[in-house]
Amino acid sequence: MIPSKISSFLFCVLLLFPFTAWSEDGKVQEEKHIYTVIEFESTFMNRRKEKVLEVLGEPDNKWEHQGKEIWKYFQVITDQDKLWDQNLMFDFGRVNAMWPTKPNPE
Repeated sequence: MIPSKISSFLFCVLLLFPFTAWSEDGKVQEEKHIYTVIEFESTFMNRRKEKVLEVLGEPDNKWEHQGKEIWKYFQVITDQDKLWDQNLMFDFGRVNAMWPTKPNPE
């Protein structure tokens, strides 16, 4: 009697296993929000670093130029039906300037 219960239990577990294993594959990944140029500028100009980090996350590239920190986010704005990279320059902890650049072809 016990082996039949065990075998039926194993059968049910093995029958249901693929559905439970693949259930996480159906989750939708968070997609990066694509901004228009005007929307990006009005949202982030003169914002603090913390606010930018909270909304956009860690930048894809960081460097310093003439003592000012510059962050680059890849393909975050759209203009002329193309995706562009956006550079943000911080001065005194706030966004002081921003400019788009064409993404590097990979």
